[in-house]
Amino acid sequence: MSNKKPQFSKKTLQLAQKYAKQLSQKDVIELKSDDDNDIKSDDEELNIKDDQNEQNSGQQEDEQFEEQQGEDEENNVDEEDENDEDQDDEQNEEDDEQNGDQEEENQDEQEIVEQKEEPKKQKKIKIQQQVEEEQEQEDEQNELESYQEEEQQNDQLFETDLNAIMNRINKIIEILKQKEYGKFSREELLNELKKHLCTYYGYNSDLMSHFTSMFKPAELVAFLDANDAPRPITIRVNTLRTRRKELAQTLVQRGVNLDSVGDWTKVGLVIYESKVPIGATPEYLSGHYMLQSASSFLPVLALAPQMNERILDMAAAPGGKTTYIAQLMKNSGVIFANDTSKDREKALFYNLQRMGVTNCIVTNYDGRKFPKVMKNFDRVLLDAPCTGLGIISKDPSIKAQKQMRDILKHSHLQKELILSAIDCCKKGGIIVYSTCSVSVHENEVVLQYALNNRHVKLIDTGLEVGNPGLLKFDDKKFHPSMNLARRIYPHVHNMDGFFYAKLKKINHGPIKEEVKSEVQKPVVMTKKMKKKEKQMEKLRLGEARKQQQQQQQQ
Repeated sequence: MSNKKPQFSKKTLQLAQKYAKQLSQKDVIELKSDDDNDIKSDDEELNIKDDQNEQNSGQQEDEQFEEQQGEDEENNVDEEDENDEDQDDEQNEEDDEQNGDQEEENQDEQEIVEQKEEPKKQKKIKIQQQVEEEQEQEDEQNELESYQEEEQQNDQLFETDLNAIMNRINKIIEILKQKEYGKFSREELLNELKKHLCTYYGYNSDLMSHFTSMFKPAELVAFLDANDAPRPITIRVNTLRTRRKELAQTLVQRGVNLDSVGDWTKVGLVIYESKVPIGATPEYLSGHYMLQSASSFLPVLALAPQMNERILDMAAAPGGKTTYIAQLMKNSGVIFANDTSKDREKALFYNLQRMGVTNCIVTNYDGRKFPKVMKNFDRVLLDAPCTGLGIISKDPSIKAQKQMRDILKHSHLQKELILSAIDCCKKGGIIVYSTCSVSVHENEVVLQYALNNRHVKLIDTGLEVGNPGLLKFDDKKFHPSMNLARRIYPHVHNMDGFFYAKLKKINHGPIKEEVKSEVQKPVVMTKKMKKKEKQMEKLRLGEARKQQQQQQQQ
């Protein structure tokens, strides 16, 4: 709103002057006469009317004036607002221009500052990188230390866990002995025992299940402990070059603590301690003795070679048994040492020369095809290739690597080889079968297959070393003469696990199906046994056809 004074019209001013004069003449009017009063009254009436008219017109003028004044004031307010807005816009534009200039100046200043501070930043970056590298090195060291601490803690926990597992194994064995199963069944306890034995001894579940089917729980633990214990070193004296007493004296002088293996051998020595390496003495290099496990003496003793005989060693490498046969024959007769591997035959040649063997001929044939090469041997030794389940103490990798499929593969190969060994032997000749495995599938099963398919019989080995062969296993029943075979267990005999059996050939050729005795067949036939019999029949028919074809060709 504006502060201007209000403007009055001329009529209002004239009325105001008349009113002032009337007030000044008031006293004079009172002294006049009544005539004058009448005149005055008339005049006053006239004046009043005039005044009223003037007042009405004045009021109308005042109202118009006030309306104009209000409109003027509104116009003035609008004009002031517009002026204020224009001024604000101008100020904003000026401020924007100033801000833009200031921003440009600031940017220029920042660029200059950045250019100046670039080397400083680079230095800071280098310092930070160095600091980070140092921190990384410290972190790596801390991680290594923490890792080592964790490993120590884990080892301690592992030891405690192993102790807890062994305690649980012993508890389960006691429960199985007492036959107080409680809430659990026998199968559940056996499964738990298998798991604990696998974790404690490091075997795979397939191989452990095979061992649990062979041994009772307490005997199984003893067998597994024996496989982890190292076997004593044994040597065999070469009587072609020296005597046992002379060799024992010379080795004692070199600081070797030794003793005889047992009453059943005259050439074996056990070495308990030695100040010199046994495999590098002058006596070893000159062929006075052979490093050989005591259990591998047994098949040669069972073979009982005689002088001037014709003998076949079907799987001879590396030559331990071959040289022992030559030693017993005193280099008389002829020994055919065969092996399928040329690499293994290198060791065979070396040992034959070192031990002074002169009656041996080395051949390189597949043992399954050897009957086509030569026949009519007086004695045949078949130390068949196997899974090595009896020498786990020498090769602990067997625990994790060998599985049931490996056992069955070797069993199939061994069946073929034993038939070939029987075919190579003359009528009335001797065949010795041996393996360094304790598996039933590689031993009794193979012998039963030979009894079913060839005219042979099991005879006494002439040795009392070892447990008798098994007559039953799972759902299998073997020939009653199977107890003449011999089993060597590490936990019983403190030697490598071994198996050996002695066969005598009655006649040539395979057994015909009509001639096969029913005594060898089990009374109860399971589904698995029926399937196997069918497979065996197919194999027999195939072999018969092959032989007929060969006879026709001849």
